[in-house]
Parts: sequence; structure tokens; C-alpha cells
Amino acid sequence: MAHLPRRGDFEWQPLVSPFQPIAADMDSDRSYFGMPPEALYLWGTVRDDTGDLHTIMRRIPHRDEPKGSRRRLIVQSTIGGTDHLAMHPVGREAAPNDGFSRVLTGDRVIWSSAPDARGKPFEVWWEDGRCAWREEGAFDLAGTMVQPALQWYLPGRDAGMYYAATIFELEGEIFGRPCKGLIGFDQIHMYEGGEMYQKKDALIGEKLELVWYTWATRYQDGSLDAGHFTLGNDRFGFAVLGDEHGDVRWDYDVDGEVTYGEDGYWHTGISYAALGEKWEFIPDERGRMPDLGPIPNPQLEGRWRRVGDDREPAVWFAWGEAAPSHGTRPTNRFR
Repeated sequence: MAHLPRRGDFEWQPLVSPFQPIAADMDSDRSYFGMPPEALYLWGTVRDDTGDLHTIMRRIPHRDEPKGSRRRLIVQSTIGGTDHLAMHPVGREAAPNDGFSRVLTGDRVIWSSAPDARGKPFEVWWEDGRCAWREEGAFDLAGTMVQPALQWYLPGRDAGMYYAATIFELEGEIFGRPCKGLIGFDQIHMYEGGEMYQKKDALIGEKLELVWYTWATRYQDGSLDAGHFTLGNDRFGFAVLGDEHGDVRWDYDVDGEVTYGEDGYWHTGISYAALGEKWEFIPDERGRMPDLGPIPNPQLEGRWRRVGDDREPAVWFAWGEAAPSHGTRPTNRFR
């Protein structure tokens, strides 16, 4: 007999769609599906004109939490010729989130460090279709949104997530070098007391995810792929993808397999079937992020493409993760 879910559980079936982001919602304190806002996650990848790779991330909690985790800027870089993304000391010099401000001015939401914060200040702003992110002494980036915004919801009795995502294509300078790249400008809602990867996170706590990638590629011919690919156990897993015209497709009937190296920890490739097409993930040869620590979901930068697609990429990022202890192929534990 099948193992049935408890009342209020749906075998971890997600729901996805595009949505229209507006400044008032970016600034809002309201809950969705019983989940208050947890944090704003700014994160992505830029490549400079010398060929170095840099990943950047800052988690800004929805409300000031000076004793919370992940309070500072994280920059990983291949500067110095490393064969992987290594933690850059600029993050330790940056102002923490303690006492940050969030202000809605017209159609612009601005997050900034406290005037008396120890460390170099930051400022981030979002408005309809545009954003900018400046970390003094590290980088200064601005650009436009990849339309449209995408959202997904994972219901669960005691752990769940509502993820409202916008991807931006940016350019500017990092460490004084001209650069281009893409970032996620994402707001996450979780049950009270939840924090992604830490508390009430079903992807890790319930061993749901096999793969989770946010990615985008702008090709030399101007065409675009941008969205989210996930693969997981039970009914978790979806693909949602937009193109250069703003058209969006999504699919819950996804399948695939993760390949790991001899160490069984770093994934070396992913085969993926979704949207009636076959896809593959190609890791960047310098894309591993070991300095994030021995975590259950090692992070990797690379590129997604359709199998056999020969379009040349102009700007791209695919920062994501695989969870080796959760398996290499999807398993529905309710069947």
C-alpha cells in the first residue's frame, strides 16, 4: 500500500508561474501562505575583462537581526590564478547588515548599511525593471531586469517556502576591472523562525532537492534563456524558463541524473529532461566553491544549455547546488 502524506502535505508538489513585481510588494511586510518574509538574497556571478570569475552574495534579513547568521558580504574570486572560487578578504572589510535601513521612495526601494556601521558601506536599490548594487571597495554594478519575474511556492505542514525571484543583467566594475554578469534579486518567505538552509527548510531538512539552479544565458545573437531548474525526490522538481520575448514555459514533469566525481561530493555534470527538451549542465572548470565549507549542498558555477545547442554565450551565470546525500536520481518515497 502506498505511503500517504499527512493532512496538509502534498508530497512536496511545487507551484510556479511568472508574476509582476512592484516596489510596494518588494517593501511589504505581508505574509504569503502563512509565511512571513525571511530575507532578501542578492547573489550572482560576474566575469571581468581579464577573464577572472567572481561570485557575490549578501543576505539582508527582512528585519534587523544583528545576532543572525550570514551578516556580511561574501565574495569569491579566481583572482590570483586559483583553480576554484576562493573567498576574497574584501567580505571581511564590508559593513555587516546590523542596523541596515530599508526605505521606499516613490517606486524605488533602497537598502543601505547603517551610517555608523563598522566596515565599508553598501547600498542596493530596486525599481521597476532596474537595480543597482554598490559595495564600497569591492564593486559597483547596475542593470536591467530579465523579464518577467518568476515565482514558486512549496507547500508543507511544518516547512515550506515561497520564492519571488527577479534576475538582473548587470555591468560595472569589480576591483576596478570592467565586468558583466547576472544576479538573482530574490525575496524568500518561510514559516516563522525559518531561515533558508538553517531552519524549517524542506529542501535540506526533508532531503527533497537533488539539484537547484538559478541561471540565465544571453547569447551572442541576442537570444536568451533564463529561469530555474530543480530536480528532487517525491513530487519536488520543476523547470520554469523565459526567453528574449518575455514568454515563459514551465514543467513539473522533469527528470534527470546527477553525476559526481570520485570524491562523491562535487557534481561533474547533470543531465536533465524538461519542457520537451534535453538539457545538460557544464561546470565551469573554476566554478567549485569549497570555501563555503563542508555543506550538504556544495555550490558550483557553470552553464546550462540544450543538448546540441551551438549558440555562443555572451553573458551567463548558473550558480546552483546538488545534494549528494539525497541521491542521484529522483525517488518518490510515497510510492
